[in-house]
Parts: sequence; structure tokens; C-alpha cells
Amino acid sequence: MCGITGFISSKWSAEDLRKMTRRLQHRGPDAEGFYSNSSQEIHLGHRRLSILDLSEAANQPFFSKDKRYVMVFNGEVFNYKEIAQKHHIVTETTSDTEVIIELFSLKGPQAFQEFNGMFAIAIWDTVDEKLTLVRDRFGIKPLCYYDGPDGFAFASEIKALLKLPIPRRINTEALADYLFLEYIPKPNTIFQNIKKLSNGCYIEVTNKVHVTIKTFYDIREKYNPVKIKEKDAVEEFHQLLSSAVKSRMISDVPIGAFLSGGVDSSLVVAKFQENSKTSVETFTIGFDEKRYDESGYAKRVAEILKTNHQEYRLPTTDIFSVLKDAVEFYDEPFAVSSVLPSLLISKVTRQHTTVALTGDGGDELFMGYNTYYWYNRVDKLKRIGGKASLKLAESILLMLGGKPAIKSRLFDGWNDKHPFLNMWSQEQQMFTQHEVGKLLNYTYKHATTIPYWESLEKISLTNEQAVSFFDINYYLADDLMYKMDIASMRHGLEVRCPFLDYHLAEFAINLPVELKINNGTQKYILKKALERYLPVQLIYRTKWGFAAPSEEWLKSSHTYLIDNYLSEKYIETQGIFNFKEIKSLIENFRAGNYFHSKRIWSLVIFQLWFEQYMKPEKN
Repeated sequence: MCGITGFISSKWSAEDLRKMTRRLQHRGPDAEGFYSNSSQEIHLGHRRLSILDLSEAANQPFFSKDKRYVMVFNGEVFNYKEIAQKHHIVTETTSDTEVIIELFSLKGPQAFQEFNGMFAIAIWDTVDEKLTLVRDRFGIKPLCYYDGPDGFAFASEIKALLKLPIPRRINTEALADYLFLEYIPKPNTIFQNIKKLSNGCYIEVTNKVHVTIKTFYDIREKYNPVKIKEKDAVEEFHQLLSSAVKSRMISDVPIGAFLSGGVDSSLVVAKFQENSKTSVETFTIGFDEKRYDESGYAKRVAEILKTNHQEYRLPTTDIFSVLKDAVEFYDEPFAVSSVLPSLLISKVTRQHTTVALTGDGGDELFMGYNTYYWYNRVDKLKRIGGKASLKLAESILLMLGGKPAIKSRLFDGWNDKHPFLNMWSQEQQMFTQHEVGKLLNYTYKHATTIPYWESLEKISLTNEQAVSFFDINYYLADDLMYKMDIASMRHGLEVRCPFLDYHLAEFAINLPVELKINNGTQKYILKKALERYLPVQLIYRTKWGFAAPSEEWLKSSHTYLIDNYLSEKYIETQGIFNFKEIKSLIENFRAGNYFHSKRIWSLVIFQLWFEQYMKPEKN
């Protein structure tokens, strides 16, 4: 895993490239490399985290044998040995890098179809003077770019692009989407003129400024449902997950795994241990607040699977120091409080291993979230009783207070053309579209993800299947993968996701829904598979999720964040938000309506990000 940078420009210099690349030193602490061709106005930079072939021969930028192509690459292609054998590629290194560029030399962009892994790649064609950028199928590895009058630039992280003399202007639509969804969906970023390359896509840049975006993979096109018996499906799942884990065990450095004690990570660790000759190193994070702490389950799973397990805690006293770290390295506002334990678990894991396996992807592929349950429930209520029944249910839940009051907001916007997006927003306890508009003083109507959702409506899908596709394309790629990539690479840790092996993912989307949700049991097939390794009482328990106690922090130990960053003076000076709305929100929260905590947290996070990235004295 690494950090990549580059640009095509006559106005930026080799020194600019060095500044960009060195801003990503945390992603690649082991080596640094540059390629510049002033006559072609192309510059490429690379920071290396050595995983396969630790020798200098595998350093980048890397040239094809015929010297026509030069490449910088972030990630891993796990089937590189099979590719080399299939295409008779004779290699001089034991790195996947060499196989990638030689296959591209043979097949061009068609090569991307054969890569099984996680990758963000930049390849310069010295003959045709064409730059090709590509991002993996599920967005595991990030890639962003700037396209402006002064040149075209790309990088693994936005913060590297900001080392160039480009304008920093907030994208209002992206800010509104953030307040609605908790993250900023592709292709936008918080900055105008900086975009995310969508997963499964590649860009070709020719004639210095002509940019063409093309798709090489779309999981919707892989939808071809099959009938399969439960026993056969469980057995095929075992084979696919085992294969995915084994291919991701390949490493020339120490490797371990995250273990939360939940279904997904337990399955990955079980397969890892099953295929390992020694005890697997596993790591978990705990909290002082008991209702958020699952570390006890992780310990029991580790004992049964006989892993070498290590547990760490995030003490309340350490929160602000980790929060400061998060604000520096997450270069967009990002309201997911679990970034803090993600940063900490990555830090402590890196002290023992350089690579870690994770269970990310299981919930999206096998329908593990509450939204699958609530979407159908509310839709059924509307069909039976119409708008009146929704209004009555909302009023009853609100009157009950506490957790039921949180669920009352799920009914907001159900009469919209695309009610699921409102439900998803409120399941995350973010602002409604109307509330976002009042905060920002304009009429906000979410539009960024609508074309994708409308494309799903044209396919014969159940509600659950449509939500699953949406989660795979947006929540997984733009939220969860962003969270884990930044957290892990902050500490030079490579994280691998066996569930996102594309063979396993395509198997999952084509399974009958009843093998994912069966009589109310979500991720049914995963739980049946896990029965091979764990007792049922550990498997069929209430799902907690990987959350952090931000509500508790804002109520007590870190309430000063509200006072410091959401004060009238700060808000009025900043000139972005409507203070009247923020004041009302804070008063409600401090009056005991703690279900507003996530909304307040999202505002505090934006303000901390603003301090870090938009204040002149910080840059």
C-alpha cells in the first residue's frame, strides 16, 4: 500500500511534486520516488509501504520492459501470479507491480478486468502522451483529482493536492450532502474543482487537458439471480470466503486481523486461522462506556479460535488527542464517530503487524443493517394505511420519547419520490433535507445520488436488494472504505477486505433474499456458515455495530466543543450557518433530547475541519 501523486502542467514544478508526495509520507514510509518529463509536462510521485518484494527493485515509479509506460500504484492485486502465468509474463521481481504494468502494456485498459484486489493506479504512456488513472471495483483505495486551467493533478488524498497553488473554495452542494448523509458522496469533494474518481472507473487524460471518464466494472451488470439450496449456498460461500482470505494472506511482512466479535470479522478470522500454521494475531478496541463496548465478545471468539488476541481501550481522557489526529488526516468533514477507534486500532495493530484483514463489506453484501428492516416495514404501513398511518406512527413514537423518538424521524420525507434516502439519513441520525436547507439558508434537495437510485428502480429488485446495491456503491465506497483507508494509512498499515473479493461479491448479490434475511434473521447465510466455528449464543445476538460514544462525550467530558465551535460569535464570523437553527438544536440537546447528538457532532466535526483546512494560518 502506498501514496501516489502526479500532474500534467507547464505551470507546476518538480518541487511542487515533491511537496505533494511528501505530504503522503504516512502512507509510504519505506521509500520515495519521482518521475518527471518536462517536455511532456508529466510528473509522477510515489511513497512506498513495502509489502511484497521488499527489495529496491520493486520501488516506484516503475517502467514497463519496453520503457513505453511508467506507473505509480497504490494497493494490491492478489491474483498477480495467476495473471503472469496466464499471459506468459516473465518477471524480474516478485512484486505485483511488475505484472500490472506488463499486462497493461499487452491489453491496455482491458487489463483492469483481470485484476482481483484493491488498487488506485496511474500509468503514463510516453508514446501517445496519455495518462490513465483507475480505481478498483469497490473503492477500497482512494483516488481524487483536480482539473483546472492551470493543469490536471491527482493524488491518493486531497491534502496532497492542496500542496499545489489551487483555490480552496467550499462546494456548497457537498457540504449539504455531508449534513444529510454524514459523508460526501462521489464524485464531489468538499472542495470545488476537486473530484473523487468513482469506483470501477478509469480516466484518460490526453492533449494536456482533455479528460474522459469510462467504466470498467459496474456490479449492477453482474446481477443475474439464481435459485440455490441453502446447504449448497453455505458450502459455496465457505469455499469463496476461504479462497478470498487465503489470497489476502500473501505477504512478505507480518499480517494480523481486526476482531470485533461480530459475525463478519469472526468469519474472516476463523478462515484466517484455519489456513494459518501459527496462531493469528488479532486486535480489538474497547470503550470505557459499557453500552458501546463489545471487547468481551471479541475475547470469547479469540479464545475459541485460539488466536493470539490483544485488546486495547479508548479512554475518555484520550479522545481529544485522537480527534485532533482525525481532523488532520481526514481531509473532508466526516461525521462518523468510529473514526476515532479506527485510528487507535490501526495505530496499535501497526506496532505488531504491517497488514490486517477486516470484515468490511459483509453488511452491504448480505443485508446486515437496520435500514433493510425499516424500509420494508414503513413501506408496508404506507400501502396499508396511506399517509395518515405514517403520520400516526410518527406521532406515537415521538410521544414515547427516548429511542422511539429517534425512530419517529424515519417517517420524514416518506412522501418524496425517493423516500429511502430520507430514511437512510435518519437511520444515521443526520439532518433532514429541510433542516439542511434551514441551516445553510437555501432550499436543499439532495441530487447527487438520485441518478443511481433511479437506475435501480429500472431493475426488477426487491426493496432489500435495491438498498443493498445502493449501500455497496455509496455507503461502502464513500463512507466505510474512506474511513478505514485514512485510519489505517495514517499509521502505515495495509488493510485487506476478503468480503470484497469480486467473486464473493457477485455471488452475494445473486443469492435469494431469504438466504440473507430469513424470518427476521439478517446476514442469515453468514450466521449459518459461522456455526461451523462458534456456538450459536455468540452468533445470534443483537448487532451493536462499530460505534463510538459521541453522545456521552458531548454530554459530559467534551461539551466544551459545543461552546467553543458552535458559539454565536464563531458562527456569525464564519458566515456559513444559520445560528438560530444551531442554537435551537443545542438547547434541545441540553434539555435531554440526546438523540440530537449525531447532528451536533457533525457540526463540531465540520468546524474542526474548517479550522484545519480553511484558516490561512493553518496552511
